[in-house]
Order: sequence, then structure tokens, then C-alpha cells
Amino acid sequence: MQRIKKKKTSIEKYISMRFIGITFITAVLMALFITYFSDAAIDYDLKSQIRKESRYDYLNIEMRNGKVWVSDNFVYDDDGIIKVVLDSAGHLVRGAYPDRNMEKLKPVTKEVREITCGREEYFTYDRSIIKRDDAGKTRIIAYVRSIVNIQDLSSGYRTLKYASYICAAVIVLIATILASVFSRRIVGPIRQICATSEKIGVEKDLSTRIEYDGMFKEIEILAQANNRMLDRLEEAFDKQKQFSSDVTHELRTPVSVILAQCQYAKKHISDKEEFDEAISLIERQVKKTNDIISQILQLSRLDQDRIRIDFEYVDLRDIVEEVCESEKMHDEKDINLRLSLESAEARVDVGLIMAAIRNIINNAMKYSYDHSDVDVILKKENGFVRLMVRDYGCGMSENVRKHIFDRFYRADKARNSEGFGLGLSIAARIVEIHSGKITVESEEKKGSTFYLIFPEKI
Repeated sequence: MQRIKKKKTSIEKYISMRFIGITFITAVLMALFITYFSDAAIDYDLKSQIRKESRYDYLNIEMRNGKVWVSDNFVYDDDGIIKVVLDSAGHLVRGAYPDRNMEKLKPVTKEVREITCGREEYFTYDRSIIKRDDAGKTRIIAYVRSIVNIQDLSSGYRTLKYASYICAAVIVLIATILASVFSRRIVGPIRQICATSEKIGVEKDLSTRIEYDGMFKEIEILAQANNRMLDRLEEAFDKQKQFSSDVTHELRTPVSVILAQCQYAKKHISDKEEFDEAISLIERQVKKTNDIISQILQLSRLDQDRIRIDFEYVDLRDIVEEVCESEKMHDEKDINLRLSLESAEARVDVGLIMAAIRNIINNAMKYSYDHSDVDVILKKENGFVRLMVRDYGCGMSENVRKHIFDRFYRADKARNSEGFGLGLSIAARIVEIHSGKITVESEEKKGSTFYLIFPEKI
């Protein structure tokens, strides 16, 4: 099933549209909120006003001689609220209706009614006036009907509501402008990073770095991450160049010797003894070339994880003893290997870990003085295996120590010695595969100490 590609969009557009969208939705919700609650507030406020308006009108209304009497202090129009007085039967006694159709409306107490007369809408509220009549009986003698035009009294509220709508629209407009400004401010540094990366790709200048001193921490982290990546790339390319140079240098010598010896043998050698000597020299140089190629291939496979690794539990003491015996057999300096080995079982690849230990011990013996000692100590400490190899040879300077695990690196004093500067690199990579670490301490003319530390279980 073919995967559908998502449509790409710019970060600036994405941020702007999301920000504007959220603001617009918020404004719409705010407008709906204002509409709903303002209408409810208008209704509640008008109904409250109309109820309160006639609370004390009973003081100005009495029953005299069988008729409803209204005092001159009675207010018929109070801030837009019109009041009329009805008798107990609901007939108009005093005041005037804003619309004649209201005359047919029967009195209903304790309820605010909404009525429509033509195009106008009104709230009405009837309050009963209970007093003693001429006969001394307590009864409803009249009604005070309060009437309010909804459109007239709610105009102020509606103006406020419409003003809120305008404010919401202005907020959306301002949000649009701010979204554009902020998104450009955010995206600007990202575009700068992209431009710098593109420039590096075009000009192939890995020394260029991305500079950012803005306020956004995440963009600063992104710039720093890119710079660290460029540091690693630059270092990798430099190492690759150095690697190519070193390989060329290491292979040129034996190949040149082979070629020169072949040419010499072809022109000048006539007797068998001299011919055999030339063949032996060629054989040694071919073997040296083969060793270089083998180590390069091994290191390449380790780097690319192309080598098969079979972990198993073994006692490293047996491996160290076997390596020491093998190295002692090829020793020409009469080095005294002093062993202090504890039983240390760990989960390792036997072939790889043996190669790493051999390279470390071989290196210690190579740079030791004749008839000197090399200490090999194996211990278990808190779930880790610790192998220490100490020689008392020439040691190394601080600068040499920093590069000792670099490929093809050899101290100047060792340029004429055997080896290609790959053994320690291979050992370091093998220890890394075993989730361990390798370190070195050294002092010139006093010797060096290598530490291999890795966990018992991986």
C-alpha cells in the first residue's frame, strides 16, 4: 500500500493560521457568550425593574365612595416605565396605555408577561392593591399595571452588545497582525539556520557555524545541535582525509620496496642465494601489506557493525593467560610479564575481546625497555571487570596521550618501529562494543597504564 504524502506547509503560515484560528474561535465564542448572557441579563434586569416599580403604589390608591381613588403623587411614567391603574374588574381607571390593544389584557398577578403589539414588544406586570373597601372588607380594590417597551429600555444594553462584537472583530484583526509579526520573528532564525546549512552544502565549508543570540531557547538548542553535528562532520571528514593519507603512506612503503626489489632482481641477481634473499624480502613486505589491509578491514567492519558478534559467558582470566603466553613466545626483549589475575566471568565475544587484550599487552611490551616488567592485573569490582596493563617504558607526553586511540597515530619516536597505529583504535572500538571504556595514564620516561573496564553483563 502506497503511503500518502502529507501536504507540506511553512512554519510561518502554520503558526499564523493556528493563532488566527484560535483567536477567531475565541472571539466567536465570546460573541455568542455576550449575546446569550446579555439577552438574559436584559430580560432579568427589565423584569426586576418592572416588579420593583409598583411596590409602594398602594400608598397612593384607596377606595372612596365605591370608586378607586388615585393620589396626585402617583407617578405614571418613571424612566420609561409606564403605569396605569385598573379597577378590580381590569378596566382602565387612570393613566394611558402606549397601545390600545392592551385594554383587552386581563390582570394576572405575580407574573411578568411579554406581549407584542404591532412591531413593539412589551413587558407587563400587574400588582394587586389590597385594602378595605367602604364596607370594611379586605379585598382587591385595584391593579397597578407597569408597562415597559423592551426595545426602548434595552437599547443601552444592545449598544454595549454591539460594541462587544466590534471589540471581538478588532481583537481578531490585532491577532492577525500579531500572528504575522510573531511568526516571522520565530521563523526568521529558522530560515537563517536553513540558509547557513544550504550555504555549507553548496560551498562545502564545514568550518562555518550557525550563530544565534535571540530570545528563543528552543531555536538556540537547535542551532547548538546543528553546530555540534557540524563539529562531528568536520572531525569525521578530517579523520577521513587523514585516514586516506595514512593508508597511502603505509601502503606506499612496502609496495615501493617490493617494486624496487623486483626490478633489482630482474636486472642484477644471478645466483640462487641472492635470489632467495630477495624473495624473502618481498614476502615480508607482502605480509606487512596484508596485515595493514586486514586491520583496516577489521576496523571498518567494527565501525559498520558488519562483524558477527557472539556473546557468551567466559572467565577472562583464561583469556588473559592465553594472550600473555602467546605474546611471551614472540618476545625478543625479555619482558617479564607479572600477572595478578582474579577469576572474572563476563559476557563477551571471545575472539574480539582476545584481540583487544592482545593489542593492549602487545603495545605495552613494544614500548617497554629491554628486560623490564609489564604488570597485568585483572579484578572484579561492583559488577564490572577491570583489566590494568602497566609498563615501565618510555611513556608519552600529554599531546601524544590525547591522540593515542586515533587511527594510524604513532608517536614520532615510534615511527620506525613495527606496527601501523591501528591496534589501539581496534581495541577501543571492541571495548565500546562491549559497553565498556578504555583509558590511559602516562608520564614520559616512567611508563604508561591502560585500563579496560566493561560490565560483567551486557
